Amino acid sequence: MAGFMARTASPQGEYGNLFWAAGLAIGAGAVLLFLQFSPRPFLTTIAAILWLVVLMGVAALIQIREAHISRHRGERTAWRAAAAPYLIAAAILIADPLLGQGGLAYALAAGLGIAGVARVAIALGTGRRRRGWLYISGAATLAVAMALGFGWPFALASPAIKALAFDLLILGITLVLSQAGGRS
Repeated sequence: MAGFMARTASPQGEYGNLFWAAGLAIGAGAVLLFLQFSPRPFLTTIAAILWLVVLMGVAALIQIREAHISRHRGERTAWRAAAAPYLIAAAILIADPLLGQGGLAYALAAGLGIAGVARVAIALGTGRRRRGWLYISGAATLAVAMALGFGWPFALASPAIKALAFDLLILGITLVLSQAGGRS
């Protein structure tokens, strides 16, 4: 059993995790494209924030599902620790969509840092062959957390939203690649 996505008997079959992870990656990619090529930056930013709130909720649900199907207690705890900051980040984005208060931006960066460390801890604790995807995902989340934490305040919220969308894109891609690479 390779990859970090545990396999269990489910009604969706072995592609159940792949569907949600692919949806997360496609949605985050759509947010990035939407922000990049839109002629109206303010309206685009508000729409992208709403998309990100939904995508962060989906990312949290995917990680909670990973915690639920994990066999080891430490791995379950780490997956939950990685999922909680995404729910908190979604709440922060709803409370202050343009991240006008520096304290909320720092809280968002700290939460993402915790999620990145949790994913790296899962990778360190597993003996599986393809744990490199977890390292990549955790490192990308840590990089986004540092960009938000050290680069704030941005002149516009767009760079912060692009960084969050990039994090979700990397998370979705690594989940898809680990699931696809884990099939025998």
